[in-house]
Amino acid sequence: MAGRPEPGSMNLGQRFFANKWWGGISLIILCLAFYLIPNIQLPLTRAEAMYALIPQEMLNSGQWLTPTLNGALYLDKPPLLYWLNLLVYKIFGASAGVARLSTLAFTLGEVWITYFIGLRLVGPRAAWLGGFILLSSIGFFAHHFQILTDHLVTLALAASLYFLLRWQEQPSRRWAALFYLSLVVGFLSKGFIGLLFPILIGALYAWQQRQPRLITLFCSPWGLALAVTLVLPWFVLAEQAHPGFLKHHIINEQVLRFLGERHPPDINPFPIPGFWLFLGIWLMPWTVLLPEALYRFWRETGLGLRVHNQGRLLLIWPAVIMVFFTLSTSRIEYYSLPALAPLALVLGWRTDQYLQTGKGRSFFWGLLLIALLGLGVLFLLPYLEQLCAGNRREFIGMFTLIKPVARQATFWIPALALLGVWLGRKRPWLTVTSYGALALVCIFFTFQTLNLLAPMLSDNLPGKYLRTQAGAEDLVVMEAIEEFEYGASLAFYSDRRILMVQRDGLPQFPYPVPPAEDYIISPDRLKQLWQGPRRVFLLLDDATPPEPYLKDALVALTVTGKRLLMNRP
Repeated sequence: MAGRPEPGSMNLGQRFFANKWWGGISLIILCLAFYLIPNIQLPLTRAEAMYALIPQEMLNSGQWLTPTLNGALYLDKPPLLYWLNLLVYKIFGASAGVARLSTLAFTLGEVWITYFIGLRLVGPRAAWLGGFILLSSIGFFAHHFQILTDHLVTLALAASLYFLLRWQEQPSRRWAALFYLSLVVGFLSKGFIGLLFPILIGALYAWQQRQPRLITLFCSPWGLALAVTLVLPWFVLAEQAHPGFLKHHIINEQVLRFLGERHPPDINPFPIPGFWLFLGIWLMPWTVLLPEALYRFWRETGLGLRVHNQGRLLLIWPAVIMVFFTLSTSRIEYYSLPALAPLALVLGWRTDQYLQTGKGRSFFWGLLLIALLGLGVLFLLPYLEQLCAGNRREFIGMFTLIKPVARQATFWIPALALLGVWLGRKRPWLTVTSYGALALVCIFFTFQTLNLLAPMLSDNLPGKYLRTQAGAEDLVVMEAIEEFEYGASLAFYSDRRILMVQRDGLPQFPYPVPPAEDYIISPDRLKQLWQGPRRVFLLLDDATPPEPYLKDALVALTVTGKRLLMNRP
């Protein structure tokens, strides 16, 4: 076996990968270059704005224990993300750009920890390639401009598995403590899956490794005591302040949500084929290499040829995530995000092998497949819109808006893919460079798409209008909204409490709300307010047909996909 090259005999590439810190720092720099400006520019969407509004209300009220959303008690989610954003607000002030600083930190953390897991399992260059594949994949890019608890639980999961690997190599209280701290972060970010995923993945990994001593890490008395000490006070204080909290948070939001029996039923689950399809979409353009990469990685970790069988962790990890949500009846397209990091490392390993040997027909055929998919973008997007709109109505009309970007994609993606086929016939590094160029072009088009969809997915423009034009006595109402959380974007940007109209039983609070905090009104009440003495602003989506008495209403503002109406000047 050849020894490690002496520093003086290494070329530039070898010296780069010989120092683990250079690789990690370069990935952080790339991540900042791709993610910093979009995080600041893109407005808060309806799906994420609650994580900006809740800590703002907690800061204004001085209540760190009691989250409120639009002035009403909100007990659905664990508090860690609220607390982190609250601290950021105290330092930098509350604004949309500041609200996303925590998400940017989670993004950097996910890429960093993925790289360091890769160093231990697949080697330096493969780890770097895996980190680049992760940060340049469409799904990772698109979702890391949103404030989601999923990013924090994904980071906590990756960190817990990294500390599990370190404890496996060198059992010590330091690694055990960090492992349990990761579990606490995961639990306080998204509930019991923050515990379930790392423990289940770790247990299957221990079984595969035939190392039952790894199970002792999960049963450490002092580690469990540390976790209980950090978590139990929040449970006790929250239940004392709000009797019934434990039942709602554990039974309704954890158990019944998994079983699809949550009250109220505010989630239309993605169909299983669509859920798996979106995993492939999130990893584009690298997805075309995944089937062969998974097969080779599974075979060679079993044989222990080019990679130690510890690498099987990278197969167990995504399998647990995907199987869990396949079995769950509460399934959303982005719930597969925690599976992207290990799959990216497998793809990084396969790409590294291809660069070493030059053998890999899948890279050639993959470029041809990408060219074909690029030509079919305009044909495929309407079906994706139909699939997404079946889960959330905010995607209705998406294809019409992004058609200009789709037309550009149908030219540039096939052109770059075919150029890669021609240039990389006998030069593997040019083939891999072509995939990297395609990834950058894809995330550019993704950013353009998000810009075009922003007026439809966010209420920043109506909110800013209301902040300057609505008086203190004026009422602001949202019409046709299935989840009351989706009103947070308008409330955040308008800096005022809003009302929401309930139709077909939605939106609906999952627990009793005092009349003073209740902001859900009936259609009849809306009509009374509209015809009453106070000025009323009504935000109405274009996909919702207006009531007859609204047809001649004054239009205060028109933006993509919605109108802001008012009953009097």
